Amino acid sequence: MFRAIVRVKNCTWWLIKVRNLRFYNSIGMSDDNEGKVQRFHGYATNINTNGKLHISMPDAKDEIITTRETIKDSIPETVLQYERQMRKMAAAKRAEADVTKEEHLKIIYEDEHLVLTDKPSGVLCVPGVKRHSSLLTLVHQEYAPDIKPIDKLIVHRLDMDTSGLVLFGRSLEAVSNLHRIFRERLVEKSYESLVCGHVSIASSGLIDLPLQRDHECPPFMRVATPQSEQAAAQVVQDLQHHGWKKIMRRKPKPSTTEFNVLSHETLTDKDGNKLPVTRLSLKPITGRTHQLRVHCAALGHPIVGDPAYGVYGEASANGGFEEHLMDTLAPQRASLLLQKQINELGIENMCLHAKTLSLKHPITGEDMNWEAKVPF
Repeated sequence: MFRAIVRVKNCTWWLIKVRNLRFYNSIGMSDDNEGKVQRFHGYATNINTNGKLHISMPDAKDEIITTRETIKDSIPETVLQYERQMRKMAAAKRAEADVTKEEHLKIIYEDEHLVLTDKPSGVLCVPGVKRHSSLLTLVHQEYAPDIKPIDKLIVHRLDMDTSGLVLFGRSLEAVSNLHRIFRERLVEKSYESLVCGHVSIASSGLIDLPLQRDHECPPFMRVATPQSEQAAAQVVQDLQHHGWKKIMRRKPKPSTTEFNVLSHETLTDKDGNKLPVTRLSLKPITGRTHQLRVHCAALGHPIVGDPAYGVYGEASANGGFEEHLMDTLAPQRASLLLQKQINELGIENMCLHAKTLSLKHPITGEDMNWEAKVPF
């Protein structure tokens, strides 16, 4: 089931029928529709008593056309390749930079069992394949030098470009208990972000879009659709046929994110033009790779400064949806021109911050609640 859920207090949303590419836009819903089910051309929209509009497309032979052919019509391929190569070089340079205690190790909380840090954007959480200097390296040196290998301190991690709260264990018992707490989803996390454009679809909502590895742009992620699943299966089959016997197809994973609009803001360019952005609070119900970044891009509002899922990024634009499809589904999204203008501001760090973290202490059972100041 491919679906999207949004809150509809005094807002509009879209309903899509994909056979023959017919679309039905701007379905207005008011408060007096709560609890009712309405049908438009065979598709059901259900507004429950909590004010959530649930739009779903049945599992059928309908196709959602979502190919790599997205922003190419507006940006020459040579420009895309140049921009992407420059971003690769910049990312590699950041990953290779030295990480120091004085500049990068910001402690929010510590006791004999835990260390909670506020990771700056551009710093690796863990060393990775090339064993670069990382936040984990510093924590191990300063707080748990006797535990080896250092990977045993890892509880969870953030992308290099994401800033905010990262928790490490200082004992094997604490790490083991924390793994269970995270696995059983006994953790509450929230993020704050700036996204391109003014989000006007709703003041709050639930994004429920399954994610899969992008077979055209590995190792990035994308929204899973029937067509993309079929294409990914064909890629795996082709690779297996040519000797890659151990490669297996991975099924898409359900992925859910709550969002709340905190404020509509602007950024100012060198000519004094006001560029609209929105400050969002994001709560990942599931914890998929790049989930928040893909979900924001799929709504038509990529995160400001996102080097992968924003304009010129290596990942599929719009979370995998075609540009012309986004124009129909989300006509009030951030335009490609606006995304380019924001990109030209030269914002170095991605505007996504792990702001709050709440859980029970892995040893004492005490309720722990932490918050890190947003740097943008």
